[in-house]
Amino acid sequence: MSRFKILVLFVCSCAYTFSQNDIDAIRYSRYGIGGSSRFVAMGGAFGAVGADPSCAAFNPAGLALFRKGEISFSGAVKLTRNTGSIYNTKTSVSDVKFAFNNFGLVYAWNSANDPDSRHALAFTNTQLQNFSGTTTMSGYTNNSSILKDMKNLADEQGNIFTLNSSYENLAYDTYLLDDDTNGTFNSLVDIKRSVLQSRELVTSGRVNEINFSYAYSHKDKFYLGLSVGVPRVEYTSTTTHYESDGKDSMQIAFNADSTYSTTYIDGLPNLHTDYVTKLGFNSLVYTEYFKTQGSGLNLKLGGLVRVNDVVRLGMYFHTPTVYFLNDTYYNSMSAAFDKNPKSPIDSKFPENGGYFEYRVLTPARLSFNSAFIIKKMAVIGLEYEKVNYANAKLLSTKTFDFAGVNKVIKNKYKTGHNVRLGAELNLKPMMFRAGYAMQGSPFGDVFGGNFVRHNFSLGVGFRGKGKWYFDLVWVKSLTSEDYFLFTTLNTRAKLEYSATSLGATVGIKF
Repeated sequence: MSRFKILVLFVCSCAYTFSQNDIDAIRYSRYGIGGSSRFVAMGGAFGAVGADPSCAAFNPAGLALFRKGEISFSGAVKLTRNTGSIYNTKTSVSDVKFAFNNFGLVYAWNSANDPDSRHALAFTNTQLQNFSGTTTMSGYTNNSSILKDMKNLADEQGNIFTLNSSYENLAYDTYLLDDDTNGTFNSLVDIKRSVLQSRELVTSGRVNEINFSYAYSHKDKFYLGLSVGVPRVEYTSTTTHYESDGKDSMQIAFNADSTYSTTYIDGLPNLHTDYVTKLGFNSLVYTEYFKTQGSGLNLKLGGLVRVNDVVRLGMYFHTPTVYFLNDTYYNSMSAAFDKNPKSPIDSKFPENGGYFEYRVLTPARLSFNSAFIIKKMAVIGLEYEKVNYANAKLLSTKTFDFAGVNKVIKNKYKTGHNVRLGAELNLKPMMFRAGYAMQGSPFGDVFGGNFVRHNFSLGVGFRGKGKWYFDLVWVKSLTSEDYFLFTTLNTRAKLEYSATSLGATVGIKF
């Protein structure tokens, strides 16, 4: 068998375009709880509480409760501990990163025509999502090598010229797959044997959103706000899949008469001599890499009414965000054999990396907010947010590029429901806070189940006699999901994500 294909046929039949999918659209549609330490400590339930720079990214009407100017900066140390469970084996990985949370500048002034009314302008930068984390899963397989998945897909194609250039064709190029005369493929990894398998998922990046905001207070009773949001996306994902013949159960040995013996279950009668002389499978590494960068645009409208000295009610609406994104990407495979395990055979597609431009349209968001003020000593915030993830879309200059993906999104995802609850006790000069936020699954589950996110927070603040203040917040975030490794095999891992953050805000009023 020749490893070289006819060039014309290769170009015509095996051209491959890196494919974005529904996960890309949903990834940028699920905001976290980002903002000042006070905002985060109260679970983000600030839609009707107001008077915090973070309101610009959620309910901008809350900015109208400012009576003077303010500037603040917020950051945090984030510890992640992620666990992957597969083949009855758990693997945990911990990591520590510094995270920017928020910068806010607000200026407020009384209306010239009505001293009981006010205006406010704000410039803020808020981290809505942080993607940093590493997850690993590892164990001996139960008849589920990646080569079994690749062989199944190759058999569906039936010939070498239509193999997926970023997946099973990489195995063909590295001698792990061989085409047979009857239109099927053979694998040098004995797919009936157990191999030591691990997969590492490494992600990094963030979504930071700049907001330019205006808010108006009418007689300190009705409040309106408007924000123009410009989110900036940076996201990098590296998926690395390892397999090795950990028990050395796939050997080929030559006899004195130039015949060979093998420990392969089915032997190697149909494999090319090139395979036999490699003396059996040793290990492989398959890598998927992509990096996404870009920016977006949205509009936020908010309203708030002071019903009385105790109750405030509000609501906000966020238009869909349109993101203009570009991806750089490649897939690669490296295969090592017993004859010379330190000299693996490598293949990469695209050879010099690929590039693709597209757009993502996230769903609109609608929220109802409430706040209860108790004798100026305590405040309780409660709000509900609705996001229909089925309205997310991928877009390009050619409508048919994403017609299938958008149909999957429409049929697969449902309305998500988010709840935020927070409380603050004011014991001057100290303030104590607690909060809880539940972000429902994009499949409709709330409070329990996969993809539901839980945030628990505690905070403390100090208000000095001067114009400065200092806040601390502790946050625990938990979520879990099922992760399927392959297309044609029901190989499922359980992923559990845990993040603990300790954040601080320093601010000055002027």
